[in-house]
Amino acid sequence: MKRLPKTLSGRIGDQALQDLVDGPDQLRPPAPVWCDTLANWRARVNHTPQPPELADCAPRGSEVGPDDPRFLFHGSMRPVRTPAISTAEVVVQKQLMANARRTSGRIGVIVEGPANTGKSELLGYIGQNYERRLNNRYGHNDDRIPVVTLSVPAKGRGGSRNWADAFARFLGLEQKELGSDPTDSICYVMRHCHTQLVLIDGIDRLEHGADVQQSFAFLRNISDETGATFLYCGRSSRSLVDPMLRDRETRLEPDEDPWGDHPVLVTSRLGYDKTGKDRFRRIVHEFDKDLRLFEHVVGDLTKLAPVLHLRSKGYLRALSQLICQAAQQAMLTGDERITEELLEGSMVGRVIGI
Repeated sequence: MKRLPKTLSGRIGDQALQDLVDGPDQLRPPAPVWCDTLANWRARVNHTPQPPELADCAPRGSEVGPDDPRFLFHGSMRPVRTPAISTAEVVVQKQLMANARRTSGRIGVIVEGPANTGKSELLGYIGQNYERRLNNRYGHNDDRIPVVTLSVPAKGRGGSRNWADAFARFLGLEQKELGSDPTDSICYVMRHCHTQLVLIDGIDRLEHGADVQQSFAFLRNISDETGATFLYCGRSSRSLVDPMLRDRETRLEPDEDPWGDHPVLVTSRLGYDKTGKDRFRRIVHEFDKDLRLFEHVVGDLTKLAPVLHLRSKGYLRALSQLICQAAQQAMLTGDERITEELLEGSMVGRVIGI
C-alpha cells in the first residue's frame, strides 16, 4: 500500500508549526502571513488574532512604534462576521453535507461580485471556521487536511498553468514524493487526509478558451478522485466556472436558462437604502467592539457609521482601511479615540497634491 509522505505522516505540534511560520527569533519588519502552505494555513486556523487587553499593553503615553502589538493589531484587525458570511456559511455547509458521501455527482459553490466587496475574506473565513469546527468535534489531528486553499497559479512556459505544483506546494509534497504522476500523488494524499473543501481564489485570472478548459479538466479530476467540494472565487466567476457553459452536447430549448446547478453567492457593496444602512451599521459595530484605544468607548465608532458609509461608498475594503488607519493615527497622536475629524484627515480615497 502506498504510504503517506513523511512530511505528512509524522505528527506536527502547534509549536513546531508556529516555528515554521515565524522562523528563528529575529527582528524583522511587519509582514503578512500568506496561507499558501499547510503550515501557514494551520497557524491561521489555530491562532486567531485576538484584540489585546489594554491592561497588558504599554501604558498610555508610551512611545508607539511600528512593532507595538497594539499598533500591529489595528493595522488590519481581525475579520468581522458580516451578514454575508453568515448566509454563505449556511449555503456551503448544505453543499458539503449533500456531497459528503457522493462518489460522483458533486457540485461546488461559486462566489462572485465586484472588486473590493470582501470575496477573498469571505472565502478564507468560511474555510478557517469549517476547519475549527472539525477540530472541535473530532479533536486536532495533524494527519487530517480538511481544507486546501490556493490561488490560480500564473501561466508558465507554453501558456499552461501548473495546478499540480500549486496543490503540491500547499500540501508540502516535495518533487521526489510526487513520483511520475504528480496528480495521482496529490489525490492520494487528499483522499487519505480527508480533504473535504478546496478553496480556489482568483478564478477570474483564467482566460476563456483553452485556459478554462484545461484548468477545469484538471480540477474536475481532483474533485472526482478525492470527493472534495470546490469553492471558486473571483469577479464574474460564474461565467468561467459554470459547467453548463462548457457543455457543447446539450441543445438548449428556446428561452431556456443557460446556467447550471452550482449555487452562486454574490457579494456587493452595501447601498444606502434602509437595509444597506442597517447592515453597514452592524458591520461597523463589530469593528467597534474590537478597538483597543484608551479613550474609546464601545458605541463611539458605531455612531460614525453614516460618515464611514459615505467615505467608503459601502465597500468593505475601504471601510477596513478607514478604521484601521484611523485607529493607528489615534495611537500616534495620543488622542486614543476615533473622531469624525480624524476620519476627515484620512487619506483613503483622497486626492493629495504633492
